[in-house]
Amino acid sequence: MPPFRIIGNLYYVGATEVTSFLITTSQGHFLLDGGFVETTPQIERNIAELGFNLRDVKFLLNSHAHFDHAGGLAELKKVTGAKFLASERDAPLLRSGGHGDFRFSDTLTFPPLEPDQIVHDGEAIQFGNQVMIAHLTPAIPKAAPPGRQRFGTQIESATSSSSAAKARSITNSLAGKVTPVSRATSKDHLDY
Repeated sequence: MPPFRIIGNLYYVGATEVTSFLITTSQGHFLLDGGFVETTPQIERNIAELGFNLRDVKFLLNSHAHFDHAGGLAELKKVTGAKFLASERDAPLLRSGGHGDFRFSDTLTFPPLEPDQIVHDGEAIQFGNQVMIAHLTPAIPKAAPPGRQRFGTQIESATSSSSAAKARSITNSLAGKVTPVSRATSKDHLDY
């Protein structure tokens, strides 16, 4: 599937039915989800095809720790040098490469990846004019049938100039300092 611009600075760079999103800023980019191990080269090509440099990806984000969203993250971290942020609940599964998942056991694994930083609900990172806010959603319930599950981390994206409500901040690793940010208004944000 060819990459495309969704709106503003948000691009689809994933494979067919396996999402990966590039959120660009003038100072570098966020990449949300790494698809399957096998789709990593396609994500890399798609970013380049859009005219962006893979080394400009500064933050890797993950919606949830399953092979179809986290499979390519270890390789993408290696080639980009980006900082990887993960939720506290997903971190152990990401570290184990999916081994021990209650739903998939050891059948649908991926290369393990150590988070550089843990993100908590409501925490945000500002990079360039972009603010990304983590919204932790419930894990897949053990009793939920396939197709009736909610899981992972939703990421709210907004330009910092449209900020309204107060949110906590996390370390801006590139500047080496904590950058206070605000939660965006519903008018100017995207939820993933």
